[in-house]
Amino acid sequence: MGLGDIRYEDIIAATDEFRRLGRDDFLQTYGFGRAMSYELVLDGLRYDSKAIVGVAHGYATDDFLRPKDFSGGAATVARCLRELGFVVENGEATTLSRTGLLERLRTLKVSRGPGSPAPSRHQPLTLLWAIAREADERPRMTPWPRFRDEVGPLLVEFGLSNAKATPEYPFWHLRGSGLWEVHGIPAESAKKMPMMSILDAHHPRAGFTEEAAALLGDPVARLDAIATICETYLEDVDLQALFERIGMDGYTTAGSLLNLAEDEGSGAGPAPRRDTTRSVIVRDVSLARKVKELEDDRCQICGTALRYLDRPYSQAAHIRGLGKPHHGPDELQNLLCLCANCHVLFDGLEIYVDADGLVRGARNTREPRPLRRAPAHPINDAHLGYHRDLCRINARRPTTG
Repeated sequence: MGLGDIRYEDIIAATDEFRRLGRDDFLQTYGFGRAMSYELVLDGLRYDSKAIVGVAHGYATDDFLRPKDFSGGAATVARCLRELGFVVENGEATTLSRTGLLERLRTLKVSRGPGSPAPSRHQPLTLLWAIAREADERPRMTPWPRFRDEVGPLLVEFGLSNAKATPEYPFWHLRGSGLWEVHGIPAESAKKMPMMSILDAHHPRAGFTEEAAALLGDPVARLDAIATICETYLEDVDLQALFERIGMDGYTTAGSLLNLAEDEGSGAGPAPRRDTTRSVIVRDVSLARKVKELEDDRCQICGTALRYLDRPYSQAAHIRGLGKPHHGPDELQNLLCLCANCHVLFDGLEIYVDADGLVRGARNTREPRPLRRAPAHPINDAHLGYHRDLCRINARRPTTG
């Protein structure tokens, strides 16, 4: 069965339906599997080429082809698309990797306002907001009304001072990053950015593609993405305030500091109490004892050997914090033996261990000194790198006091 009846506009109609339904629903509706090799690349997005051509044939002739009706590959589907002026690439060679994710984040097509050399913050802020949802294990796709109500005020608070808060722009135009998709826009309204009335009427959903979301489900890749966005686009933003605003305040510590609340009582009489229900992480106390034993209860950073009630006193500190959002492992390779002072500084991201094993101040306020390591105490350098990235992100936060 020939493909010669397919026109340019039929391919566009098929890609519009692909975006509107989403990849999985589109493929299931027409009985296709994911592309094993060739993909159509259009406006930064990738499409399963054989499925697109089969559906486009239906738009052209009312005969929607099924996979068994025609063969795919360079001589058929890829040739048809290229002759119509489309770009076709080998999908096996272009699967999104962590490196590819970070490169796409660095090269967002952000606009610049008249008279302002600074890039717009709309897309970067929206991506951080979406990453916060991913870290909190919330649904990948967000309906337009919720997106508008949450992202709109965020753009007002942290966007450029001369920029308008237009959440509809990142909602739609982030598709150009290849990391974002929008579902629920009628095909006839998806040829250009829909008007607000269309968004309000149809309540479309937007969010990371499944591939991007899968990568961001890894805490290490997620931290790399956060650092890339902040360092590329948000140099002058108060990141601590931003993180607290979008629910990413877990990234302002290494994960173990307690936030002690101010006194809530009137100051007279017994302190008030309240009932709570908590879910707590169960730590392996034998690992804490082991790291203290290996390091002889001496702080690996400052060398202090404390005694309390005539007994050695030290603390086991996780390098990459347990629980959300860091999800570090409870293992010996993720533990340091520290004194109470250095533990607070380490968890508070005021000090870190560089790639050469030197302890440095995050604000360049102290002389570097080697991290002590007992020969029998293994330390995973990847965990130290994760903690180092956290310190790098937070190094610009304002001091208090």
